[in-house]
Amino acid sequence: MRRIRHKYLLLVMILVLVLTNASIAAELFIPQVDVASFTLSNGLRVFVMEDHSVPLVEFGIMYKVGSIDERPGFTGISHFLEHTMFLGTSNLAKGRIDELINSIGGNYNAVTSFDYTYYYFEVPASKLELVMAIESDRMGNLLIDPVDINREREVIKQERRGSIESNPVNIGLEQIQAVAFANSSLSHQVIGWSEDLDRISDADLVAHYHNFYAPNNAIVVVAGDVTVGEVRELVEKYFGHYQPKDVFRRISVAEYNRGEVVLEIPAYTNIPITLMLYRIPAGNHPDLLGISVFLNILVNNASSRVKQELQNNLQLIIETGAFPYEIRVPGFALVYTVPITVEFIPYVQATFDALIDQIINEGITQEELDAVKKATLKNLIFLQRDAASLVRSIALGALQYDNPNLFYEQMEVLNSLTVEDIQAIAAKYFTSDNRVVGNIVPIY
Repeated sequence: MRRIRHKYLLLVMILVLVLTNASIAAELFIPQVDVASFTLSNGLRVFVMEDHSVPLVEFGIMYKVGSIDERPGFTGISHFLEHTMFLGTSNLAKGRIDELINSIGGNYNAVTSFDYTYYYFEVPASKLELVMAIESDRMGNLLIDPVDINREREVIKQERRGSIESNPVNIGLEQIQAVAFANSSLSHQVIGWSEDLDRISDADLVAHYHNFYAPNNAIVVVAGDVTVGEVRELVEKYFGHYQPKDVFRRISVAEYNRGEVVLEIPAYTNIPITLMLYRIPAGNHPDLLGISVFLNILVNNASSRVKQELQNNLQLIIETGAFPYEIRVPGFALVYTVPITVEFIPYVQATFDALIDQIINEGITQEELDAVKKATLKNLIFLQRDAASLVRSIALGALQYDNPNLFYEQMEVLNSLTVEDIQAIAAKYFTSDNRVVGNIVPIY
């Protein structure tokens, strides 16, 4: 067993002293963190964080498979399989898992992303063995019933209609993503294209399941009122018998020519929305923290340049914001503005671009950088005070990039960022020739 003893308290307190004043530092209490890890002979990695404050436990399993692993014509199959995992196994009839978890006062759910799928349970600590037994059964004994599959297909298509087709932002994102990453694994959203959902068969789901749901393609995450020894014993008991597999991946990284593309996207909305997709590197790239800091200075903070100029001074927009998507392949950052009227779109875009050019040509102030560093650091600290959140962050680094230290390395990068770094990042990634723009305009 390998124990990851990140000197979390020391590191965080050093950063706090550097980045905040004494009064702020005095208010922060960061517990000593001790995250244990070990790997079974079949390749299954396990991360455990003991937290005996309450008699609860979060147990989860992450599989290294998401929408970027899908082949053309079968988009959405990873999310479809996630739904299928709730329909029963050869040992647990449909609905039996719900009954078991409800009977102990627990809850469970799952999420599919671009590059991983995560199944998790929150239950009393005394029921850890039960949920391990359930998840072990789902790893190897999934039941594919044609009637249930067709019923679930309609559920997913309804979900798509609600989350994508009736949502102007997601309509726009879907279209600009398809253009920005044409003929690659990022050319679609996680839920997939509607026509592909109709195409996916029982056999396709079975093949996807057997290819990716393997112990050497997964990480178990446990946080709560348990001991490492207890977890090790249970993981060996319920997952140790599974054999590793040769996992075949189909990831294709987009090749694109620099040059701005602008789309007009009619939608049923009361207000126009401009989406700007900027291509950025994979989530473990050293520039990712700098990209997040740049976006906070530009649009995300209450005092950001775009909000001050376009919202407060010129009163041309209702809102603005940005989201960098950290994926294990080169991905994207999404920036949005909400102009007051369609007529304002060109003025908003011109002013937005001028503000970026200003940063590229003149840089940012040390005060802007320090303010974002402080806010970012505090958010990271408070987020990670939760045991389950912390161990998930560490496990994701291991799953996506084979680097469980990534979270801590990012905190060190944050501390080292300079005004020159942010200026260089703006010039490298946030120019008009590295983006696809979607202007979502109301249908009258």
